[in-house]
Amino acid sequence: MGISEKTGFWTRMVADQAFREAVIEDPLRALARVDDVDVSPQQVRQLEEMSHGDRRELVTEVVRDAFFKGAVARWGPLGDDGALGSPPSGDAPGSNGQSD
Repeated sequence: MGISEKTGFWTRMVADQAFREAVIEDPLRALARVDDVDVSPQQVRQLEEMSHGDRRELVTEVVRDAFFKGAVARWGPLGDDGALGSPPSGDAPGSNGQSD
């Protein structure tokens, strides 16, 4: 069995903003325009049965989660200050891990 030349559906969704918007607007039309995306009939059916708003919400949530996980992998977890890569207050340099 050979390696697939197709891109996973959700991978393409995260990586390609134009494709993402097209799927939100009309999943069947968007998929008809590409031949390099691996998508199951169940995925297509699920998207088709959703309202436009529900599709936008789902796609936005998936994309946001993917970008957040990528950022955490690159720069570390969120610190207490809300910044990526910042140490939690108990682990700050010079801190003994105890509250005052």
